[in-house]
Amino acid sequence: METKVKNNSTVNNSNGNGQKVNNLPVSTAFNDKKGEPKKEEAKPEPQKVEETKPAEPAKQAEQPAHEPSKKELKEQFQQQQARKLEETEKLVELLGKKIAQKKKLQNTIANLDSFTLAQSDDKDDLASDSRFQRCELVITDDDGNEFVTKNPFIIAYVAHEVRQLCVDKLTEVEATIIIPE
Repeated sequence: METKVKNNSTVNNSNGNGQKVNNLPVSTAFNDKKGEPKKEEAKPEPQKVEETKPAEPAKQAEQPAHEPSKKELKEQFQQQQARKLEETEKLVELLGKKIAQKKKLQNTIANLDSFTLAQSDDKDDLASDSRFQRCELVITDDDGNEFVTKNPFIIAYVAHEVRQLCVDKLTEVEATIIIPE
């Protein structure tokens, strides 16, 4: 019996493979593996910190991978539609202002053309000086100051330059009236 006790005590003290501790088999599944830290070397606090840090990015990674529900998709769609509607309203408002400016310029050009033609029809002589013989140009400021001239040459020149400015501006405005794709 002594031998058995000695063998048992030897067996009880050793932790080798295929041996028993307290008459129970010892598992080899928890033996140290290459690249893994031993339990004795690892400190509990750094493991908690390390486990917490990777867990946060893992949660962040899960959120984008999360598929939105039908309700969320519907809300996103409605928000996109609302933004598109607002952008469309702004575009329409801007285009409306540009179209109104275009119409005013076209009216000014038409008025200058009809005035010039009417002056030419009244006179037999088509010289620019004689066309505006009975015309008067008046420029008035906010303070009531006036510049008045009856000089047909100046009136003809001003009418021509104003028309040319309106035509140039009309070209610029028409170039900006576009619907983006």
